[in-house]
Amino acid sequence: MAKREVTREQFDARRRKEQLAFLVVKFLRASVSFTSINADFHRLHAEGCLAGCGLFERVRELAESLVFDLKEKAHSLFRKAGPNGAATDGRPVVDARDARDARKSIATMKSNIETRSIDSYIGTGWHLLQILQESLYQIERYTPELEREKGEISRILDLAKSSGYRFSLEERAELERLKALDEISVKLATEAEELAVRIMERCESLFAGTADVIRNFLASQSDNEILVLNLLEHQELLEKVYGPGSSESIFWDLCRGRGFTGRSGIERALNFARARCGNASAIESVPAR
Repeated sequence: MAKREVTREQFDARRRKEQLAFLVVKFLRASVSFTSINADFHRLHAEGCLAGCGLFERVRELAESLVFDLKEKAHSLFRKAGPNGAATDGRPVVDARDARDARKSIATMKSNIETRSIDSYIGTGWHLLQILQESLYQIERYTPELEREKGEISRILDLAKSSGYRFSLEERAELERLKALDEISVKLATEAEELAVRIMERCESLFAGTADVIRNFLASQSDNEILVLNLLEHQELLEKVYGPGSSESIFWDLCRGRGFTGRSGIERALNFARARCGNASAIESVPAR
């Protein structure tokens, strides 16, 4: 029996499901990574140990890998505005005046708002991580150098005082210039640290907001078997981001309505993924709690 040829529309629909699933999992990974960085940042800041702490490299890696990929996927998925009032995710906006069912219009508008928010949050988060990265670089690279320079100026002054050496007018003027530059450097270092604190707080708020929007958005993706499969495979990430026991309620909201069987959210998700996915070997060991 010949295989049924897949149309371009079917291929694009499946590809979109895959990309959406990958975006959600990447966000979960990025969120877990950021949470660890955020906790270390606040601890080190309270201890006064940000200089030389190594957070710059961790933020750079997060921004240039996971969050950059997230930004590109979000733009690709949600910035496909087309003619005649197409939605940001590429689907046509339902006009309530012509819709048979007003609920369809509301659901479409809800989806458009959610996808627009996800895209905006992720894009803004990536740009803020760039600022945080630069602030941490200045703190880690320049603050230790500033401390060494201050120590060197103090050493020169102490040596001159102990030996009775008198600076020439030119030398004294040069020392005054060095002191002025030192004061400017201290101010810049302080501003860099204050900026890093503000940006970290803003990033924390954006990650939390993105997590909330994505969780709400998941409830409208009950036809995405690839997403369900990936979430089953990464329940540990789900519970790190949304809290212990959250995966059950997430799957219950995601796998509700007709076509789902099972006594729990996870059992429903397992049955759905096994029935719809060609290869579900990755979830064979997942218990139906």
